[in-house]
Amino acid sequence: MNNVVGKLLIVLQLVFSLLFMCFAGAVYSFTQSWRTKAETAMTSVAERDRQINELKESHTQELDARKVENEQLNQRATEAEAGLAQVQANIRTLQGELAQTQQQRDKHLADLQVAQAEADARIAETNELRAETKKLRDTVSLQISEIQDQEDRNLVYSGLVAEAKEREVGALKEIGRLQDLLRQNKIDPRKAVVGPVPPEITRVEGKVLGTKQNESRSAELIHVSIGRDDYVSEDMTMDVYRENQYLGRIRITDVYADSAVGILIERTRNGVIERGDNVTTKL
Repeated sequence: MNNVVGKLLIVLQLVFSLLFMCFAGAVYSFTQSWRTKAETAMTSVAERDRQINELKESHTQELDARKVENEQLNQRATEAEAGLAQVQANIRTLQGELAQTQQQRDKHLADLQVAQAEADARIAETNELRAETKKLRDTVSLQISEIQDQEDRNLVYSGLVAEAKEREVGALKEIGRLQDLLRQNKIDPRKAVVGPVPPEITRVEGKVLGTKQNESRSAELIHVSIGRDDYVSEDMTMDVYRENQYLGRIRITDVYADSAVGILIERTRNGVIERGDNVTTKL
C-alpha cells in the first residue's frame, strides 16, 4: 500500500515536474517574445522620439520663420497703411485739384462759348463788310469807268472845241473874203438868198472803225472813218455792208473832221456790224 502511494507520488511528482518544465518553457518563450516586442517597441519609441524631436525642431524653425515673416508682414502692413494714408491724402489733393480743374474747364467752356459767339458775330460782320466792300468796289469801278468815259468825252469835246475854233477862225476869214468879194461885185452881203439851195449828196465811202453801246445800252454806236471833210453831216443816213451783204443803216449824230459817229437803226439791222465793214452814203 505504501509502495503504491509512494509510486503514485513519484508519478505525480514526475508529472508535476513535466508540467512545471512545460510551464517554465512557456514562460521563457513568452518572456523572450515580450522582450523582443519590448525592444522593438523601445526602438520604435526611440525612433518616434527622434522623429518627434525633429518635428519639434522643424516646427520651432518654422515658427521662427513664421515669426520673422509675420514681423515682416506687420512691417509691410505698417508701411502699407502709411502708404495708404499718403495715397488717400494724395487722392484728396487730386480730388481738390480735379474740382479746381473742372471749375476752370467750365469757365474756359463758358469763355469759349462767348468767344465763339463773338467770332460768329465778327464773321457775320466781316461778311457784311465784304459784301458792302464789294458793292463799294463795284460802285467805284463803275464810277471810274464813268470818269474814264467822261474824260474820253472831254478829250473828244476838247478836240472838237479846238477844231471848232479853228473852223470858226477859218470861217470868219472865209466870210470876210466872201464879203469883200460880194462888195467888189456890188452885192449886199446882208440880203438873204431867195429860195432854198438843197445840198448835193455825193457818194462817199468809208470803213467802220469800231462799235460800242451807248451809256444806257439802248442803242449801238458806229464809229466810221469819214467826216465833215467828206461832206458828211448830222442826220445823214449811211448804209453798212460787208462785200455783198447788207448789214443795216445808221443815222449820223456826231460829225468830226475826218470821222463821224452814228446810231444803228434797229429796224434795219441785218447782221452784226464789225470793225472793217464798209459804209457809204448811197447804195
